[in-house]
Amino acid sequence: MRLRLNGLFKDNMVFQWGTEIRIFGSATEPCYICVQLYKGEEFVEEIQTQTDDDLNFIACLNPQDEPGGPYEFAILSYADGDSEWLSERVLDNCYAGEVWLAAGQNNMEYPLIRSEYARYTIEKVPVTEIHYYKVPEAGFMNEQLKEAEDLSEWKIIDMDTCADMSAVSFYFARELESRIDCKIGIIGCFVRDTSISCWLSEDKLMSTQEGAKFKTDFDREASALNDQEFNELYDEYKEECRSYNSRLKGILKQNPYLTYAQADEILGVMPYASPAGYRALRHPGAMFECMIKRIAPANLRGVIFYQGESDCDEHVDLYGQVFTSLIEEWREVFYNPDLPFLFCQLPMYISKERRFMNYDDFKWPKLRQQQQNVASKVHDAYMAVIADCGEFDNVHPSDKKTPGKRLAALALKYVYGYDEVPARAPYLVDARRGDGVEISFGGDFLMLNLTTGFDAEETGFEVAGEDGEFFRAGATVDFDGKTVILNCPRVEFPVKVRYGYFSYGAMPLYADNGLAAAPFAASVEKTLGGI
Repeated sequence: MRLRLNGLFKDNMVFQWGTEIRIFGSATEPCYICVQLYKGEEFVEEIQTQTDDDLNFIACLNPQDEPGGPYEFAILSYADGDSEWLSERVLDNCYAGEVWLAAGQNNMEYPLIRSEYARYTIEKVPVTEIHYYKVPEAGFMNEQLKEAEDLSEWKIIDMDTCADMSAVSFYFARELESRIDCKIGIIGCFVRDTSISCWLSEDKLMSTQEGAKFKTDFDREASALNDQEFNELYDEYKEECRSYNSRLKGILKQNPYLTYAQADEILGVMPYASPAGYRALRHPGAMFECMIKRIAPANLRGVIFYQGESDCDEHVDLYGQVFTSLIEEWREVFYNPDLPFLFCQLPMYISKERRFMNYDDFKWPKLRQQQQNVASKVHDAYMAVIADCGEFDNVHPSDKKTPGKRLAALALKYVYGYDEVPARAPYLVDARRGDGVEISFGGDFLMLNLTTGFDAEETGFEVAGEDGEFFRAGATVDFDGKTVILNCPRVEFPVKVRYGYFSYGAMPLYADNGLAAAPFAASVEKTLGGI
């Protein structure tokens, strides 16, 4: 065999219908490549191409005008000295369908079997229309990566194959499946404990001041260790990971449904944050070069993304610009300037230590605000509000159904055109001074509800006067169902208002359809009856 197809191209593959079909890979020598497409026994199309100077190739077949299958791909090659075409690979049971990339870090990776209610969910999973492919985890291009790619495969999801699937993407795909009559292809692409700087190229990082700060800070941290010091620390880290994973494997044999939080109670917190260095997995550009670029330019319907936790300790104020750069670059490498990008806003979280010290550094709400800014400014980018989700002292909440369903609602409404699907969470429209503060909300709802009543300790709303000091406010929903009236006797002249602007706390404002209101921080610049 002289051709090496990209790992995506295996039996049971789902390719995006309605757009050109891109088959790509590399070769061991210069040659011509022929890709033939069959639907059942019927010949559909043939396309020929050749390797470039770097021995890579891409063959682009015409779009299939509707979803369906099964299709078969025959890939052949011809080089100087050959007397006939050489059969390289036949791909069976392939389908034209809807293809989504599911990317991010730990909370996108979180497997279904360890998520909330998994023991009751998995046993009821039928043979679905979902096909799932996991991109091998890598930060370097090496032989081990090639071996992992050779072993990778598309799985048809049912009760026997769903356990290790990303739980968020499982619930996302199940919602799409309930509305869309075709195969749903999910490409899982995630690595735990990764900064957003790992998911775009170094060149793209350096193109903005914000991105350059990510890289220069990493370079500074990495340069603090000489080779010997790094090797010693990295070996210790790898041994900690090996020991933890070995013990985890043992307890998962006894209880495969153990959530991350339950495992932490037994084993202690899993090792995080390897020492900084370009020989470690988590260096700027690593996942982009070794994972995203490996599957590009496959055609996608869209991206679902869940990341940000690793950037809450540093670079919070820079996150929005780097996230914007990431979306731009992914749209470039997938050849789609309008590629829909759906992402999860971070849920609530605070550590036990900070909670008991009554200390909140506001880095989580600041990063949520950065994510909100991206959703507001970047075209075809949509944010799933999950700030009402989360668990105390646990950065990996086990509820993955809520994020998956809310991402799916965004896809159904804004990508597939199901206008009746409630997808946009209640959001701030206007804040005005009256006897207190009146706040108007927009979104996909008829009525707002405050689920915890009128206790000022539980409304999630705060107001501040000209001195900038915030106080909790009581809240009621006005009769129109779209306005919240705040009352805070300690603030005589409100100039600022915020909701859910904390790392962890009550988020009781919901729409009548169950969508949680988006957290916000805003100025109060108008007075009722004024301008």
